[in-house]
Amino acid sequence: MNTGWAFFRGDVEDGASMEADVSRWMPVSLPHIMQLEPKHCGGNSIYDGIGWYRRYFKMPAKYKGKRIVVEFEGVMNHCEVYLNGEKITKHHGGYMGFVADFTNHIQWDKTNILAVKVSACHDPLTPPGKPQDRMDFYYYSGIYRDVRMVVTEPIFVTDPLQEDIVAGGGQFVTYPLVSEQQAIVQVATHLRNQTHQEARLRLVSQLCDSTGKVVAEVATPLMLESESATTVTQKLDVAHPALWHPYHPTLYTLHTKVMRKSKVLDETSRQIGIRTLRYTAQEGFFLNGEPLYIRGANRHQAFPHVGDAASNSMQVRDVIRLKQGGYNAVRAAHYPSDPAFLEACDRYGLLVVECIPGWQFYNPDSTFIKRLYQVGRQMIRRDRNHPSVVLWETALNESRYPVSLAREIQALAHAEYPGDQMYTAGDYLGNAEMAPYYDVLYKQVKNYPKNGDVMSNFPEDFIAIKPVFTREWGDGAGTKPRVSLKENEEEQLRQCYSRIEQLNGNGYFDWCMLDANPHMGGHFLWSYNDYARGSEDETMFSGAVDMNRYPKFCYYMLQSMRDKSVSQPGLYDGPMVFIASYNASAEFSSSTTGITVFSNCDRVRLYRNGKLIGSQTREERAPLYRPIVDKGGSPLFVFDAQGYEKGTLKAEALIGDKVVATHSIRTPEEAHHLTVEIPTEGIVPIADGSDMIPVYFKVCDKNGSRIPDSRHIIRITVSGEGTLIGDSISRIGINPQEVEGGIGFAFVRTTSQAGKIKIKATADGLIAGEAEILTKPDTNPVLADGAHEPFLGKEEDNVVVKPSSWQQRVLKKPRLKIASVRTESSQKGYPESNITDNNDRTWWIAGDSKWPQTIIVSLEEPAYVTASRIVFQKDSSSYKHKVETSMDGQHWTELYQRECTGWEFKPMPVNREMKFLRLTIESASEGRAGLGEISLY
Repeated sequence: MNTGWAFFRGDVEDGASMEADVSRWMPVSLPHIMQLEPKHCGGNSIYDGIGWYRRYFKMPAKYKGKRIVVEFEGVMNHCEVYLNGEKITKHHGGYMGFVADFTNHIQWDKTNILAVKVSACHDPLTPPGKPQDRMDFYYYSGIYRDVRMVVTEPIFVTDPLQEDIVAGGGQFVTYPLVSEQQAIVQVATHLRNQTHQEARLRLVSQLCDSTGKVVAEVATPLMLESESATTVTQKLDVAHPALWHPYHPTLYTLHTKVMRKSKVLDETSRQIGIRTLRYTAQEGFFLNGEPLYIRGANRHQAFPHVGDAASNSMQVRDVIRLKQGGYNAVRAAHYPSDPAFLEACDRYGLLVVECIPGWQFYNPDSTFIKRLYQVGRQMIRRDRNHPSVVLWETALNESRYPVSLAREIQALAHAEYPGDQMYTAGDYLGNAEMAPYYDVLYKQVKNYPKNGDVMSNFPEDFIAIKPVFTREWGDGAGTKPRVSLKENEEEQLRQCYSRIEQLNGNGYFDWCMLDANPHMGGHFLWSYNDYARGSEDETMFSGAVDMNRYPKFCYYMLQSMRDKSVSQPGLYDGPMVFIASYNASAEFSSSTTGITVFSNCDRVRLYRNGKLIGSQTREERAPLYRPIVDKGGSPLFVFDAQGYEKGTLKAEALIGDKVVATHSIRTPEEAHHLTVEIPTEGIVPIADGSDMIPVYFKVCDKNGSRIPDSRHIIRITVSGEGTLIGDSISRIGINPQEVEGGIGFAFVRTTSQAGKIKIKATADGLIAGEAEILTKPDTNPVLADGAHEPFLGKEEDNVVVKPSSWQQRVLKKPRLKIASVRTESSQKGYPESNITDNNDRTWWIAGDSKWPQTIIVSLEEPAYVTASRIVFQKDSSSYKHKVETSMDGQHWTELYQRECTGWEFKPMPVNREMKFLRLTIESASEGRAGLGEISLY
């Protein structure tokens, strides 16, 4: 049901009415965002209002007497569902799906009208619940995941999201016995009989291997009374099972049929993986009885322009690129992911930490708590059969809430998934009293560093009372946590050097030393991809790839941490090598004295223009990175070329005496032509009117080298069986667009007709680039359109462009020059001068733990101050503070008192004449007083 929809941006009084005028509604396909946005759309600038969707359809008469439901995978953030003007259901929360039952509401003699009212408005009662202008990510909007109609007999296998049964509904697959010799697959199938007669049935389950061979089968007779439901438990015995593992993700197909005599009333088919989990405090994570060190990344589901509304194929591509990037795990931060993403994790072998929706927010209102518990239960019910999901994060991320909440969520999680294969996770630091209510702990350190230096690591403070993992590392600390593709090669490399040091044990204290911690079970980089956020105008450039999923140098550094001996056919070969340089200029050490190569092999040789610069072995480099290497990772290979020479750098990676991987980079020259690249990743786009194809546009020199500092304006033309999403909407800057780092990006949507799509890019002074791709026919059944007048609305009708907020206008003003700053004490390495150096990520930290701590900044002369902006040091810590102003430094007038986290750094009104500002930090939830910046406007 992803095609044939009409959409209206804004509220409509009669939006559900059968007689509503839809001539001004626009034709759309799902997944859909209610308003296309610019790529860099931070600062709470996105659409967050109401929208209406309609889908017209006729039901064939052959379906009379059947059960008819519509499954919504995700609607952001609330919705009401109507059929033929009658309200069928409503749903709160955008990250879990729901089922609308239309069985008794279908009109068989005419067109049916499905109408959905969608609200993206802020709701503090629905998790995550935090306003977007204070969020580190966006909710976005719309019916942004798939919608499908399911027709069954009135005797059927239920949907766990429609039923409300603890550890029940649908099918629940568990594994009471797992070994290399034998496995028992236990299948609990919930059946419902909606007829007025009892039914004599047979439930048949077959398990097939990857070749289609039946390896186990069981049939269970049963009598199901009228208008009743029951759960049937079956066991399938599998000899010599192929166990699921991220490096060999073998899946079995479970077919289940509900039979009445020889007639199939209902049937289901799902892929499962046989595996067993164990977490230990001392040795980390075990899969199928073998230790596995987890190297993962955090992933946000947003893409440029379309927000979270990306097709299933884009979910799959993210999994493939994560795997190719050297990761064996992903933390689905901070909410349940698209089912297609999890299915791809099963198929390609990517371990998943699944999270309940939450980020630095807790509402004690009973409605919020009720909805939090409900989404926790539904998350487990929906995803409990995925072999890839190995850890359930039941903590509200970086939030403060009662111990009772942690206890109750722990209880409901284990009730929903009984046995020893349910593991929950949450933070220890600052939540020590909650430790009994998580099975795995992050931030497992006793307290803040005793010397007050947050980059100090004291191993005696690290504990292993439970299995320990680091859920986020790599951002907010270090010399270069964030870098844009627009920045030069040396800045790209600085991010790598910062992160390699952190992996090596020299990082933020609550990352628990990462690879240097002997008890560490694994860790997750923040973050895999860049993303826009409501709390700040600037895009979050912490990714190993950019928003378009184009790799930065960091992507390849972390790729080098994978095991060279492990290859996955059709996905990647184990050995790799990459030169982290553009060989662009004598001014960069990355092209001269510090040419860095990433490789997981035994030896690396580097050549410039055919001449050997040097050869280095893993063995000789390992002592510099001993913790990383001991955990199976790789050192950096750094070469001094004794100067600069333009041309070609070539790296060879060797295992023994054999060259197994090479990489070359050639000095970029003048821009010459464009290339159009379509990364298929082995995925053939489907002509279903809804699939999306990512396309990259590169500015290259005559040799094909990308011009990394290009800012050319490109124009895109798409012809054939595809359309350019956002074409010619100047507001969002897709066509034409300015490339970033020499790279442009766009999505092409398929039509409903299979065929060729041609894509062309042009730019002034450059030779045009072209590419084409074939789409394949859609083999899935499509619900036919009903009778309706044409939808004549346009994409930009009723577009909402938010005026610049007062805070944004303030931030565009020049900062007033602060003459002096005075504190009571300073920690070594974090001087008070950092408070006014125009850099949010250099910190002042108090020299002791006394409270309160007072900071006074002064202007050279009294001035009228419009606003102040205070950035606290720790993003997830809460600071209780008071701000006062003065003309003479003796007599003070209070401006405000408040408590906030380090993320709440919007400007605050001052609107008075002053010379001095005094900030009194009365307490912090953890650690010492700390500041990133004080600015006056």
